Amino acid sequence: MEQALYQAAILTFEELGFMFPVERLPENDIETDDSVRVSVKFNGKFSGQMVLQIDNAILPILASNMLGDDEHLGDEILFDVIGELANVICGNALPAIAGKQEIFHLEAPQLLEKSNLTKNPAAIARLDVEESKADVLLYIN
Repeated sequence: MEQALYQAAILTFEELGFMFPVERLPENDIETDDSVRVSVKFNGKFSGQMVLQIDNAILPILASNMLGDDEHLGDEILFDVIGELANVICGNALPAIAGKQEIFHLEAPQLLEKSNLTKNPAAIARLDVEESKADVLLYIN
């Protein structure tokens, strides 16, 4: 599961955000509250949610790269960008985990408070992205 999560996340950051993340080792993990989180709930062969957490510092750069515009990046646009990244990662990771023939239904991304994160995800992908970090957490019900 983690390998599928890493591959989906790295490919998404490369193709949509024009950034080239690398796997971050757990010992290099430093907790910060300066990040934004979105959750994409899904149902199919199994159900759960995928959470994408990105440092605030890198989000405007990602948005600018994805949209080709660095002047009109309000909070709503930034949410749309992280939501789209989460949708694409989730949409690519789930078939890699469950099999390409399986169909999953994804809900719209929702902003998530850190306090709403549950413990013990089924898989985690930790990435270093342009001197910042992103985490992808997969929770299965």
